[in-house]
Amino acid sequence: MESSTLSLIGVFIGIFAFGTYMVPLKKYPAYSSWSYLAFMSIGALICSVGITCVTGQFNFHPVGIGCGLLWVLGGALCFWAVQAEADLAGTGLRSMSVSILLSFFSGVVIFQEKTLLYYSIPAIACMIIGIWIPASKKKSIWKNWRSLLSGAVFGTYLIPFKFSGMGDMEFLFPFSFGVCIGSLVLVGLVTFRRRKDIRHSNLVPTLLSMASGVMWMFGTLAIFWTIADDGIFGYAVGYPLLQLNLVVNQLWGVFVFGEYASRGGRIKLAMSTVVILIGAVLLTLSKM
Repeated sequence: MESSTLSLIGVFIGIFAFGTYMVPLKKYPAYSSWSYLAFMSIGALICSVGITCVTGQFNFHPVGIGCGLLWVLGGALCFWAVQAEADLAGTGLRSMSVSILLSFFSGVVIFQEKTLLYYSIPAIACMIIGIWIPASKKKSIWKNWRSLLSGAVFGTYLIPFKFSGMGDMEFLFPFSFGVCIGSLVLVGLVTFRRRKDIRHSNLVPTLLSMASGVMWMFGTLAIFWTIADDGIFGYAVGYPLLQLNLVVNQLWGVFVFGEYASRGGRIKLAMSTVVILIGAVLLTLSKM
């Protein structure tokens, strides 16, 4: 399959997977978010083991494990931000904004990727503005340092992978291993400190959490296809394009979970979606 076709497939798979994998946690709000993280990481590792058995790319490369641990750091900061900043929607929006900026900056400046700046700069601006439209207003942005820092991690955790020269399949297993080990250690420390048991009596959300891990792993594989050096997007454009998963997430929220029920909320959501889509079109044009 041509690399350009694979890049396009990667964008669509990644957008759907990352916009959907958190649905079980939304469906079962009483289910512990730490339990979700633990079982999701187990599902991701199981999926990567299956893929590794097919590809034969079994290894424990330290770059892959390190990137997995970095991802866990970003995830932990997101969980902390949701609790400490008391702004679930705003936490995700702030984190995504920073990750878009840093991934674009990394691709253009660090990896010297070519992009038409008169398209890509307005595109990044549109995507960030669109993401912020539904956000709650805060008096001081610096009070939200946890969500901002999580975005910094999510926007840069794949840089070591880009520098390593590893192949996608070679990177996949050690990365998922790092995510799983890091998540289980973190959850173990948190639950031990709080003297809480992460086990949950309801089997359904546990199995769905593991299934979400499988979906997340395919989304991660789609990232590699999207940002490949020989693809049509690269890191500067491909990674920000994947942030369109916010639109999928919003569609789940509106049509399945009844969020944004007020007229004003629906108008804000529609404006946000239109501006983000304009940004996505401009980003695509910047690589043509």
